[in-house]
Amino acid sequence: MSVARLLRKLKLRPRTRSGNGGSFAYYDSQSGSHLLFRWDGSGLTKSDEIVLFEEEGPGFQPLHIQGHLTRVLFMIQSGDVIAKLVWVVPEARCSDLDKIVFSWVRMWEAAFGGRFPPIEYRSENGSYLGSLGTSRNARHHLGPTSAKSVDFE
Repeated sequence: MSVARLLRKLKLRPRTRSGNGGSFAYYDSQSGSHLLFRWDGSGLTKSDEIVLFEEEGPGFQPLHIQGHLTRVLFMIQSGDVIAKLVWVVPEARCSDLDKIVFSWVRMWEAAFGGRFPPIEYRSENGSYLGSLGTSRNARHHLGPTSAKSVDFE
């Protein structure tokens, strides 16, 4: 994956002067705890919102993908403004990745009434493959599901 190519295609500017802009550090002064999240890259929109890039090979696992989605929520809660999450994935696996992402995002939105940032999928060369729900021929902008209850047991 070329972060520079994605920045150009999406008309973004680099988030950092060097590197891919994918490192985000958090510190809690009360506990002295540190967290470091490493994404494959990121860029900034004209309004300084963050666009995250994450590349997945053909052998990705649901727990790994869910970990990335949880990081996005932590970042938002910590004050980062996330404009979009861009998954770079082999075209043949786009639908498989979306099935994992779509279910997790929809369940989170139904359970907590929040909105997840937009998600799109791109090929290794940066070509657009689809957005959240592409595996179901649905569009994310339709809003969260109207589930009355969510059972986590």
